[in-house]
Amino acid sequence: MPVTEKQGPTPRPWARWSLHWGAPSAVVALVSVWVIEPRSLVGAIAVAGVALAALLVFAGTMPRRQPEEQRTRRDAGGGE
Repeated sequence: MPVTEKQGPTPRPWARWSLHWGAPSAVVALVSVWVIEPRSLVGAIAVAGVALAALLVFAGTMPRRQPEEQRTRRDAGGGE
């Protein structure tokens, strides 16, 4: 069964999100945890705060599923 998807001149919401929010947020979180080595408790708390903020931005900006997308996935899953 062929899959028909609408491909317009603009990228899909997930592609746009990953370029604008996903990748930068992930980079900030990873850099703050792996690269910065705090020498004090205050520094460790600051680094953890930056990583947590980046994670919240990452999760909070994810695009929502559209009702049509949900219906298509439900039908493709062998629904009743």
